Amino acid sequence: MLPTKWGQGQLFAFSALDGESFFRDDFTGTLAGDKIGVIFHTKCRRTLFLTDAAHDFSCVTSDMLLLKNASVIFAGRHLVVGEIGGAANVFVSVDGDCEIIKKADTEIHDTSDGEFTAVLKRNGRFAFAFAKGADEAAELCEKGMSLDPEKLKAQKKKPYEGIPEDMEYAALYAKCVSVMKSQLYSPEGNIKRIWSTPDRLPHRNMWLWDSVFHAIGHRHLDAKLAENLILALFDVQQDGYIPHMATPDFCSGVTQPPVIAWGSWMVYEKSSDKEFLKTVFEKNKAFLLWCRSNRRKSAKELYSWHTKPELNNRCDESGMDNSPRFDTASDLYAIDFSCYMANETRAMQKIASELGDKDGEAFFAEWNEKIKSDINATLWCDEDGFYYDYDIQNGCFNKVQSVASFLPVFAGVCDERQCERLVAHLENPGEFGTELPIPSISKKDATFGSDMWRGPVWINYNYMISMGLKEYGYCGKAEEIVAKTLAIINEWYSLTGTVFEFYDSENRTPPYCFNRKGEIVEPYDFRLKYQSIRDYGWTSTLALDMICEK
Repeated sequence: MLPTKWGQGQLFAFSALDGESFFRDDFTGTLAGDKIGVIFHTKCRRTLFLTDAAHDFSCVTSDMLLLKNASVIFAGRHLVVGEIGGAANVFVSVDGDCEIIKKADTEIHDTSDGEFTAVLKRNGRFAFAFAKGADEAAELCEKGMSLDPEKLKAQKKKPYEGIPEDMEYAALYAKCVSVMKSQLYSPEGNIKRIWSTPDRLPHRNMWLWDSVFHAIGHRHLDAKLAENLILALFDVQQDGYIPHMATPDFCSGVTQPPVIAWGSWMVYEKSSDKEFLKTVFEKNKAFLLWCRSNRRKSAKELYSWHTKPELNNRCDESGMDNSPRFDTASDLYAIDFSCYMANETRAMQKIASELGDKDGEAFFAEWNEKIKSDINATLWCDEDGFYYDYDIQNGCFNKVQSVASFLPVFAGVCDERQCERLVAHLENPGEFGTELPIPSISKKDATFGSDMWRGPVWINYNYMISMGLKEYGYCGKAEEIVAKTLAIINEWYSLTGTVFEFYDSENRTPPYCFNRKGEIVEPYDFRLKYQSIRDYGWTSTLALDMICEK
């Protein structure tokens, strides 16, 4: 079963699974919308496009396009090769000023950016190469001509072998595998193992909670790789602190939701690797203690995100950048941060038990009970039957009803009565009971709309909350959320060839028409304006996990 849907903005990249794929000189493309072609996002963009190619795709993956009379294959981190038959032909266009240099039968594109591409066509085949020098690009093209296209095709098809065509969501599953493969980089700089990025383009860095969500999906394909995606986070750890974003030579100054122990336990269930578990326990304990020392505003076991006055990005540390929860930018006891800490201490307790560490088990059990107690004493509003952030300065609830307030179900914080009242909010069509649950903000909130965390549905929250509902015995509700989530992801994949960052809670507006920290820009160009990201990492990995669990 191979993906076959063409769609604008899909990733085209060389994966670390097939060889060296480095962050520093990445050569990655996206599929064009107005032609059969790939836009490579170098300093001066290059577009490799086909003319007179039959529009009947037998394969559209993140590193191979197969048509009736043509093919395009990523053969190396700076090399694309292919075949052209019949009337089909291949050309390259370059944005901006470009001098064309002819070297024998190789065409070299010299631009002012200090980068070169070359294209060589010979005997129904072509090679397209990227390099820092003209001779190097030409030599790489010659190397491409020596490769066997049939062997390359067989190699690229391997990840999709064994996917049964009669499996529910088989095509979506194959698409998820394709996206997951595209987002893997090789060890480089401070990152000592294969690592992942949320979408390769426009994001390129390693993010904390994204890496964990990625590992959850990859555990079904390669448990050792899933372990590495988590261990890579510890490669950039500094005195306990783990940055929300890192590259091989850079770390950001804020952190991100602690979900490492929780995700690691799920990976361990596949790998059974206790050495991995021991490393996670030691390193993650240091991270959680850093959170305890640096993200509390009082003696209470309640946690507060770092916020800033930037209008559309008040709290990127929470992952919910522009949520109306943070519009006042005041200090909050955060319901989500506190619940993540409750869930992590619960997972660490489980890991300590598995490792036979009685002291560690007792330590995290006591910590977990204190967090749960303080959440329920301070962040639960019995009048509304809802959890809220708490405005520390003004001494009152910050009554913004967001999807984050259902995390007590995920973290095992609420009792049965509280869970029942939360489920009532989930089922209320005027709040969270939308066509596609669960909107990031209640429909009755004045800020509800189509901009990122102000209405759209995010797959990671649906995933976590559905897991929690199962724990509390609401299996039917959990299955309903999962079923609707997969159906909508699949519907838009079938229509656009793409999996998106977030979706419309009423499924009326296409994901590509949604705002993202401001109005959309047409035609789509992420250099001008990020929109609902296409071929998004955790949408793919968590959808794959949902399919596997079904």
